[in-house]
Amino acid sequence: MYKPSRGGNRGSRKAGRYNDRNDSANTNNNNAGAASGFSVLGATVISIETHPKQPYMYRVALKLKLDESEPETRSQTDFEIEKTEQVSSDWSDEVDALIAGAQSMGGLDEALLTVHEDTLVSWRLLKGRELSAEEYAKLKEDEQKEDAYRVALAMLERKARTTAEMSRALKRKGYVPDVVAGCLERLQARGMLDDSAYAKRFTEQRAIGQSKGRMLIKQELLQRGVRREDAEQAIGELDGQIEQESCFILARKRWPNIKGNDRERKQKLMAMLLRRGYPSGVVRSAIQQVASEFAEPEYESDFDESDPFDSEYLDD
Repeated sequence: MYKPSRGGNRGSRKAGRYNDRNDSANTNNNNAGAASGFSVLGATVISIETHPKQPYMYRVALKLKLDESEPETRSQTDFEIEKTEQVSSDWSDEVDALIAGAQSMGGLDEALLTVHEDTLVSWRLLKGRELSAEEYAKLKEDEQKEDAYRVALAMLERKARTTAEMSRALKRKGYVPDVVAGCLERLQARGMLDDSAYAKRFTEQRAIGQSKGRMLIKQELLQRGVRREDAEQAIGELDGQIEQESCFILARKRWPNIKGNDRERKQKLMAMLLRRGYPSGVVRSAIQQVASEFAEPEYESDFDESDPFDSEYLDD
């Protein structure tokens, strides 16, 4: 399993470039037969090696059997021009893409696939293993699904995501809808994507850690793609005492910095707390507690006119 670099953003940039190289290599590999203008009739495994950077992953080199009876519809020059146009203008991305292409392509009748060891075993991919056209197409699809799954695991290691967020992230990386759907189903089956559990954790964290009320939290959940039913269930399970305490702590923190008389300060504080998503009843209770806590005590004199000790000194 891929582990994010400890270098923060630098690690993320490296991971991003690495994924770009993978995507570029996969595109070149999968289009090897199509690029020559011939259909792929089958393939033969010619070599297998462990991946130098990805644990449990293997590189499988295939010799493609092409239908040479079909006319070549595109020239080699046209193919090279198209590849050049697809290269990013960013210099580092361009270099990465060229390296990946050079490593993955030994010729138009060869392809290099990166597969997980589970795929290697289940497909019995040994040197000399022959694949039909249908098997080759299915193996390429499995490679894409496995690659998407590994990318998704890396993203989940960095932070939790909803199903909708994961779907958008995988599509931005260029995976086709069928591959994305299969990856999401696999993650959900293994409990790694659970919008209901995500909504509950998110609600508690926002209520306690960020002093937000249930209405604002619900809005944020819906924006993240959580179903309304799951969002409402999570909000309904939020402890009212936690929300009340959170609102009071925020009100007490903001009260000293609000200017104006008591009425104006209460109005400004109420508007701020309502914007944070707290219900009106919770807001009124918190403001009453804060106003009472910060109210100036009335001066009470300790002088007692009936005290004979004091009257002794008052009389001349």
